[in-house]
Amino acid sequence: MLENARKPFAPEGFVGQLRDYLTYVLHCDVRLTEWDGAKRLPNFIARRYSLFTGSILQQPCLFAIDLNPGDDTPAQITKQIAMMEREFPGVVVYTTEHVTANRRARFIASGIAFAVPGNQLYIPALAIDLREIFRRPRRRSLERLSPVAQATFFYCILSRRELETDSNTRTPSRMAESLGYSAMSVGRAYDELSESGLATVANKGRQRFLSLDKDSRLLLEESRELLRSPVQSERFARCRLIIPPMKIAGESALSNITGLSPPQMPVYALHGDDWKTLLASDVEEVESRDQADATIEIWHYRPNILSEYATVDPLSLYAQFWDHPNERIAKAADDALEHVPW
Repeated sequence: MLENARKPFAPEGFVGQLRDYLTYVLHCDVRLTEWDGAKRLPNFIARRYSLFTGSILQQPCLFAIDLNPGDDTPAQITKQIAMMEREFPGVVVYTTEHVTANRRARFIASGIAFAVPGNQLYIPALAIDLREIFRRPRRRSLERLSPVAQATFFYCILSRRELETDSNTRTPSRMAESLGYSAMSVGRAYDELSESGLATVANKGRQRFLSLDKDSRLLLEESRELLRSPVQSERFARCRLIIPPMKIAGESALSNITGLSPPQMPVYALHGDDWKTLLASDVEEVESRDQADATIEIWHYRPNILSEYATVDPLSLYAQFWDHPNERIAKAADDALEHVPW
């Protein structure tokens, strides 16, 4: 059933677009035929990709058309490409309809050949790097989601099953009760999410209802350039007694739910209003990291509204670290998404 659901992603139309694009940019006739070697690959690879062969500069190429882009991290895709390379006597080219700037940079850094029809053809083994205008999926007037809109968006993904079961929970007033904002603030967040294309808002009588009409993974992919780090500022703290109950955050949270090594000093998160309350109890703010025994992240929104566990929610971690310059941390941010109830 899964295979049948994915196959329509790569119809003859897309293969035709790929063929026409290759012919146009290379100024030669490129013919693509379905590869008959898929049976030698692991089943999950054969189901994940539509595989077509063609010749470029007399070099055999296998175009691996991703039927479910965005599901795996660049590191996982690299491993999948390596499996194909062991079975194909030529160059394997990862192929998809769209690739984000972050993924494109990681593919190039890893030496992965890729093709995006109408956008870019990158095959380092053949000294081919043809770039065109890097198109975004949709032009949006918003540069970043507001903190309330981002918290609302993440809450809708994390609670999607519950929200789809009871439509009344998707009104601004009911959403405001769950998030701790005013109904007016949530209403403005609805407007932002609708404007950005991440959600639709339907009016029924006097009520407004928010809906996510696409797959949650795809929506997260489309929202990435609109996301903001939840961290407004960092403070260093010394605790007179014990660390008070706060959400484990930052690299500490990543180390709890992924294979990332923990930082030297624990990291916690809370909202700015709660930080003021905390300073009146058992916590003392200090000026430098050397004087502290904990890093406190001051968040734009309250961490507890999106997580009932000891750590902050994985979507906020992803928003904070997905484009981190440290590859290990960025990879851990991708891995954190495995804990999202898609």
